[in-house]
Amino acid sequence: MKNYYDILDILPTATKDEIKSAFRKKARKYHPDVNHTIEAEIIFKQINLAAKTLLDDNMRSQYDFAYGFNKKTDHSKQKKFENARYNYTKAKESYKKQTDFAQYFYNFFKETQKTAKTPKKINGEDIVTNVTIAFDEALKGTSRKVNILQSEKCPKCFGAKFVNGSKCTFCDGKGEKVSYKKINIKIPSGIKDGAKIRVKNEGEEGKFGGKNGDLYLIVHIEKNAAFKSMDGFAYLEVPIDPSEAVLGAQIKIPVPDCGTKVLKIPPKTRANTTFKLMESGFLNAQTNKRDPLMVKVFIDISPCMRDKEIEMYRIISQEQNNTLREDFYDRKNYN
Repeated sequence: MKNYYDILDILPTATKDEIKSAFRKKARKYHPDVNHTIEAEIIFKQINLAAKTLLDDNMRSQYDFAYGFNKKTDHSKQKKFENARYNYTKAKESYKKQTDFAQYFYNFFKETQKTAKTPKKINGEDIVTNVTIAFDEALKGTSRKVNILQSEKCPKCFGAKFVNGSKCTFCDGKGEKVSYKKINIKIPSGIKDGAKIRVKNEGEEGKFGGKNGDLYLIVHIEKNAAFKSMDGFAYLEVPIDPSEAVLGAQIKIPVPDCGTKVLKIPPKTRANTTFKLMESGFLNAQTNKRDPLMVKVFIDISPCMRDKEIEMYRIISQEQNNTLREDFYDRKNYN
């Protein structure tokens, strides 16, 4: 049978604090509430008795004397053995009558755990990522698969960083695992450039019971599209010449995905007038019909205007009463 020092894995010169520390370490591993094997029960009784004996100064002195750990004694070997047997018997009786030291410590340890301050909850960080969509997708709505980098608690060591006393090989002792995760995100129709879409609980994992962070998707709309957006509809700016504005005209307008359509410009059309060309925009997924196309006209002149055309404008200018600005100033109360 091992001596009491070997049972506790300590040296014969160990202090009381070292004995208690060694006992606590062993008790955590072999206590019946933790380890339910028969071998553990036997070992626990041994370490309990060893600690009980070595923590009592008189009993330890007798034990050291009996088993030769005290080399200064002059008593005979037989006397050592008798004293050791007597003290061993008394120790067993005392063990049965008195409060179990191991159980007392174990209960104290559990109470300490209960009353220990609970770690403060830490919420996970938010993740922000960007996505670019085409203009027609912004109007009709679409979806995107986003590949984000997430860190989560290691599934092997559960954040402890160690497994069976060794560094966790799955997470390399970091306590968390970093991986890419694909998430399919629906982008609603009519979304604006720079808008944010929030996906709850898809950010970084919270710690100590804290909430997970959120994922924010920032939507960007391609800038090189011919069409813009106005009030959720496709919007297009088209130039007309002065004669078309005055006399009226029928002009061809490009329509998304289906060629051109004719827009009727009425006589005396002012610059920056906006027309609504029905069922000429992008296809609406909800109604399965095309939304209106908003067309804004502005007055411009051709850079290739011929001399004859310029002369005609000169003749027209001589016939005008030139009251355009005066009327404008009167309306604005500039006087």
